[in-house]
Amino acid sequence: MKLTAFVCLLTFCWVEASVSRPTPTRHFDHYVQLDATGQYWLFWTTNDTHVTFETHVNTQGYIGFGISPNGKMFPADVIVGGVKDGQTYFKDYHTTEHAPPVVDQSQDWFLIAGKETASGTVLTFVRKLNTCDSAGDMVITDDTTRIIFSYHPDDVTSYIPYHGATRRGTKSVMLLSSSLTADDVNIPSDTVTFDFVHDNYHVPSDTTTYSCRAFKLPPLASKHHMIKYEPIVTPGNELNTHHVLIFKCPKPASELASYDGATFRCEKHATVPEALHDCITQVVVAWAIGGEAFYYPPDAGYSLGSHGDPDFFVMETHYDNPMAKADIVDSSGIRITMTPTLRTHDAGLLQIGLAVGKNHIIPPFEPAFVSEGFCPSELLGKGVPTEGIEAFAILQHSHLLGKEMTTRHYRNGREIKPLATDKHYDFDFQDMRYLPKKRKIFPGDKLEVKCVYDTRHKRGLTFGGLSTEEEMCLSFIAYYPRMHLELCQSLPLYNTVTPDYTKSVPILKSWNWTDPTVRSKFRTALDNSMHYHYGIGDNQEVSGNVMTTEHATNYPYVEPEDTTCHYHSGPLSGLGFLGKK
Repeated sequence: MKLTAFVCLLTFCWVEASVSRPTPTRHFDHYVQLDATGQYWLFWTTNDTHVTFETHVNTQGYIGFGISPNGKMFPADVIVGGVKDGQTYFKDYHTTEHAPPVVDQSQDWFLIAGKETASGTVLTFVRKLNTCDSAGDMVITDDTTRIIFSYHPDDVTSYIPYHGATRRGTKSVMLLSSSLTADDVNIPSDTVTFDFVHDNYHVPSDTTTYSCRAFKLPPLASKHHMIKYEPIVTPGNELNTHHVLIFKCPKPASELASYDGATFRCEKHATVPEALHDCITQVVVAWAIGGEAFYYPPDAGYSLGSHGDPDFFVMETHYDNPMAKADIVDSSGIRITMTPTLRTHDAGLLQIGLAVGKNHIIPPFEPAFVSEGFCPSELLGKGVPTEGIEAFAILQHSHLLGKEMTTRHYRNGREIKPLATDKHYDFDFQDMRYLPKKRKIFPGDKLEVKCVYDTRHKRGLTFGGLSTEEEMCLSFIAYYPRMHLELCQSLPLYNTVTPDYTKSVPILKSWNWTDPTVRSKFRTALDNSMHYHYGIGDNQEVSGNVMTTEHATNYPYVEPEDTTCHYHSGPLSGLGFLGKK
């Protein structure tokens, strides 16, 4: 989400807010429509110390804006501001309960400018990432951030009028994530697009459906690079279209052409055409709910059209239908953009984490239960070349119980800085996020996906599986140069429960999970379990498996100490040009 340099200093434009975004007063790197109808827009730019925000709201009254760890009004760090009788007003507040906010003793949000026209109100303001005010402010990090917002047709007088049920909301964003647009990657003029989409698919009334459709890529006269992909979601189905994966088939289109356009339920093994069984393993594109268009970096693209490149694909769409509606008709999918103007590197996508299945067990009554999936060096080294690969983006994926996700990275027996950490994971906001800096992964490294689940409201076991009510713990790492290893996952065998680990899951199902000592016993069994690791690639040399017992490292990664609050530097020091790097 990034806006090209377009400046409107004198007017505030509001044209069909639900469709067109307003024009900001200066250049901002990011923007998002916060509400469903386009009454409230947010623009922002960051640097190493500050975030500069600008809100455009279709009101002549007050504007409320803030950040919250859970998307609720309490606890929250908020501001309230507006323009009354030609004069701006603006204050830093925080909430102590589900009631009107209270004024912070330390005012750490700072108004830069405000204006009001017949079309609405604009506020431009700035805040440090860490204000050192632990009593009223929250630290802005590179985790998912829940923005909360409100507005009212009346201004604040001696009190803040209640905004009402329809003039408020929440939206998850990544305030500090970098992003790329067409301007950053210099989209050439010779691009072509291809749509992987359903054709008026009648979604079953089942709460969870995995629908697959097969596609033959049109012939390409020469090698092309896919440099962008973006979601195409049927209007009205935004909350039902949970994620889309595009898999490549190992067999060429010349052998599979008769299946072009075939549609089947891919979570039901019996409905998958036998010739396409091998097609639902190796992921080329991964998109999930809340995600935006993804641009490959200027020096890389996914190779298509040359010898050995895939030309037959299967698109998997996960439909979430909790209301069991029978009238959903969908033509959603993914549009890819390709060019014969080649980049330096061929990119790839590596899927890591926990194998999806019943051996992934999450007990109930736990506020922060940890599951982990591993890619050991014995398998990673089969694919990664000696000189290593450069990871540049990552998508982390779990389901409704997920509260935190981390993709961990180990080298020489020590954990180094994680590829990605999200302490505020949001099931409804899953985007391919660019790493702050490209990261080298070498053949001797080990990778891990760590998921933290909150099951305090559950009364029974949750298992790994495809449905939304089941769980996953996966990461998709975009990197270059492309290697032959496509997937590297693991699953615990619970051999400490019974030596015959094929019987371990039935035994675990019979345990009394309401007993805390039983849950503690399971944690010990899991921590000491043998793990089965397997790798799958596009040739036999990189595919394989290994069994190991995974133990916590003696050298875990420790975040560098934040010295921001060790000295007083003034509210706007380090701001530079309003947060612009």
